[in-house]
Amino acid sequence: MNTDRPASREQRHPLQVHVRRLRTDRHLVRVVGDLDLHTASHLADVLQPLVLTGGHSVLVDLSGVAFLDSAGLTCLIAVYRTARSTGARVALIAPSERVRRMLALTGTDQVLHSYASPDAVPD
Repeated sequence: MNTDRPASREQRHPLQVHVRRLRTDRHLVRVVGDLDLHTASHLADVLQPLVLTGGHSVLVDLSGVAFLDSAGLTCLIAVYRTARSTGARVALIAPSERVRRMLALTGTDQVLHSYASPDAVPD
């Protein structure tokens, strides 16, 4: 299944999250909007089930995220921890400049690796 689809039918979140299966063991999750206190739980609800299956890679495209606060960061770190415990993998794709600065400022970029495109992520 290679078509973009909304991850949730709820439209009360200003954050848009779309999941696309790239391969049987790899998903691309495209995030658009502000990732903050009000939207982080929505993203977590989408990402956590994907990383609960060991051996899967979840690529989180943050190119459309203009703002990331501590709640958004906590969401990404929690997903990373779950992935580590299940043997899944999380990688960030094309984070915007603001997001990259926040990741670097907090040292999160040392744990959550970023790539320019899904094709750049090693198997």
